[in-house]
Amino acid sequence: MAHDAAARRPLGATISNRQRLVVFAAIMLCMFLTALDQSIVATAIPRILADLGGFQLLAWVFTSYLLASTVTIPIVGKLSDMFGRKSFLLWGVAIFVGSSAACGAAPNMITLIVARGIQGIGSGLIVACVFATLGDLFTPLERAKYFAFFTGMFTFAQLVGPAFGGLLSDGPGWRWCFYINLPLGIGASAFILTELPKGGGNGGRLADIDVRGALLLAVSTISFMLGMTWSSSAYGWGSPITLGLLAAALVVAIVFVLNERSHAQPIIPLTLFRNVPFVQGVTMTFFSAAGIFASSQFMPTYVQTSLGNSATISGLLVAPGAIGGLISSIFGGQLISRTGRFKRQMILGGTLLSIGAFLLSRLGPNESLYYIAGITMFMGLGGGLVFPVTQVVVQGAVSQQEQGVASSTRQFFLLIGNTLGVALLGLVLTTSYISAFAANSRDIAPIIPAATYQQFNDPTLALEAGRYDAARTTVRALPDGEAILQKALSAQRAAVATAIDHVYLGALACALGVLGMALALREIQLRRSFDAEAHAAVEAI
Repeated sequence: MAHDAAARRPLGATISNRQRLVVFAAIMLCMFLTALDQSIVATAIPRILADLGGFQLLAWVFTSYLLASTVTIPIVGKLSDMFGRKSFLLWGVAIFVGSSAACGAAPNMITLIVARGIQGIGSGLIVACVFATLGDLFTPLERAKYFAFFTGMFTFAQLVGPAFGGLLSDGPGWRWCFYINLPLGIGASAFILTELPKGGGNGGRLADIDVRGALLLAVSTISFMLGMTWSSSAYGWGSPITLGLLAAALVVAIVFVLNERSHAQPIIPLTLFRNVPFVQGVTMTFFSAAGIFASSQFMPTYVQTSLGNSATISGLLVAPGAIGGLISSIFGGQLISRTGRFKRQMILGGTLLSIGAFLLSRLGPNESLYYIAGITMFMGLGGGLVFPVTQVVVQGAVSQQEQGVASSTRQFFLLIGNTLGVALLGLVLTTSYISAFAANSRDIAPIIPAATYQQFNDPTLALEAGRYDAARTTVRALPDGEAILQKALSAQRAAVATAIDHVYLGALACALGVLGMALALREIQLRRSFDAEAHAAVEAI
């Protein structure tokens, strides 16, 4: 019994400080592997399409990865609590590296999509274990400081990934955007294999695994994410396919909850949701992902179509927000580690996010890029004060034995929130644009041929040279055609500005949700040790 108790002591209490830092560096490298891959692949897509074709399958290059990763994370989080992190982390890196090689060697788009799905499984294994391992290495009071390094790593990957992907695509070829993962993964595996101790799980038998719960969660998640993804990109919100998928997701989710209530080792213990600080941390994560993260994906459309700037310029606008988040997360993490207090920081962060979203909801068709960059950095500062700390809150609110399932549940709701936010805000963007363009072009709509006018209902028309040239030629052939064309383009730019304003009104609602939750946040006492029994005191605060 004494041996079992010692084996289940937290990792950080059983190894030296040097070992802790080496293991931390190893899991940082694992996360850098997945973060860099996402930004590089997005840059390489045009070259991939030029080589493999299959434009109609493009979305699946990202969807298959996201689906597999989202389904894997909560399941592995629970299993790693039971059986330890090391084997899952090693398998995650191995699967990620092997599937990266398969992606690089893909002879066609179908093979690439399948390999990307397998890569998503590897990513899910890595993400689930990395955040849980961080909870094993450091006490709750120390974690905020070390989470800042993760923010820095994500920032670095976000900044260098697109440029690196461009260099590889233009140089040795797009396949090296995947092959580059091999040396990084092998290096990470070597560190984990030699430095991360084996075991450390809470114990359990294979028969204890909640297989039925895992299957139900997988079916519900896939149905929901496909319904959200296809609602705006393929079938529409009112289609039988979309409604059927969302209905199936809801029904299966209810069955999943009933299963979790009765299982001895549930994938997601429902008792977590009776823990107020845990629920508050997860909810703030969900709102941040659904509003702030999701809305940022539509900013390039505004910059390129309403302001008429290049894709490169729109990509560079990511930098101020990333840098702002890095600065505030480092400062905030150090402050929390010294004081043990985080509520005021969360309130300040929620306030900055709300002000930033409000300012972005008032953009026009002639805004200065410097003004937009300033607001983006402002929001980055707010996000850096909020988002990393939600992980600290979630992990600090539960016992040491629940670090894996708590961390993976937060990550699961992050991905679900982002998927829901992109789908809903994408709907807001398209419907707002169509309505605003119709209002802005009433005087020229009867003059332009219906088929050509319909082309202008797409705000990205000017970005596709062939389609735009055809529409422009048709309009210019009309009496006073040049003036009509300029009116149509002006109506487009104004309509995009209106649409992005509405998108950021949605982001503002989510930012206010973060702020409201921060104001109501129960500030738990972050433990200075790994004492699992301190959890009882946490619950009572």
